[in-house]
Amino acid sequence: MGQKSAKQHKKDLTHLSEDEIDRLTKNTTYSKQQIQDWHQGFLRDCPNGKLDKKKFFEVYKKFYPEGKAEKFCAQVFKTFDSDDNGYIDFVEFLIAVNITSHGLYSK
Repeated sequence: MGQKSAKQHKKDLTHLSEDEIDRLTKNTTYSKQQIQDWHQGFLRDCPNGKLDKKKFFEVYKKFYPEGKAEKFCAQVFKTFDSDDNGYIDFVEFLIAVNITSHGLYSK
């Protein structure tokens, strides 16, 4: 009685809300259209809306074929997973892309 299931509070990570778009346009250098384009690409690679550590490592290892990416990837993943839930969602991803590309972020 009175208990709500955890599923009722789960966010649909495949949907990008207007609030999230607004937050991203204010805190990154991307326009609304660019954000929507990035989101479509993110969902092609991560259909459930989650970039997990395994997938993240796979992508980063392509940039570091000598095999020295493990420690770097672990630190980068931990930094980008700002809510420490074990995956990077689209908002975390785009903020990280913006920071690594432009060095900008305002909270």
